[in-house]
Amino acid sequence: MEKSSAAAKKKLLKDLNAQLQELQKKLAVANKAVGVDEYIDVKVKESQARFQLIKAKDKEDKAVGNFFIKLEILAEKQEVYVPLSISSGKKTSGFMYQIEGTAEGSISTTDIKIRGEGVTQVTLGTLLFAKIPVGKTAELRIQVEINGKLGKNYKIIISRINYKLKLTDTRYNQYLKPLVSDSVKFS
Repeated sequence: MEKSSAAAKKKLLKDLNAQLQELQKKLAVANKAVGVDEYIDVKVKESQARFQLIKAKDKEDKAVGNFFIKLEILAEKQEVYVPLSISSGKKTSGFMYQIEGTAEGSISTTDIKIRGEGVTQVTLGTLLFAKIPVGKTAELRIQVEINGKLGKNYKIIISRINYKLKLTDTRYNQYLKPLVSDSVKFS
């Protein structure tokens, strides 16, 4: 009787450990979705959006939106490397964005500038990274210009920030909390 009771307890313990591991994985995913990351802390410090109508002779007028997002990224446990590139997801980059609007829009230009005490730029092949020392904060100024349609609303959403803990890492860590710009009406 004692052997079967011990075997049942051992099986129960094994099942509970498996459930615990599964719950820990789900918790890690949920934490990332709300911006809890063990290596970086990201804050949106400023967001601006404005519309500009460009008159064209003998052509249709051009509706352009200019978006500015100022972020602060703190390296919490160790230095981090953030690629200084932005894309819509066709290839891996540091900042993955999407345009959200009431009509189709397209990116015409993007630019990222960094500054901060101890923050440097490092090149790996053709990729440029911001190296943020542990305990230091990098200020990133992201500018995006999009073409859209008159009378429609647009905003930029940075859906993911990829970063590395070492330049030689083949995989990126990901910060998954969406960072949303101000919205602007093209009118």
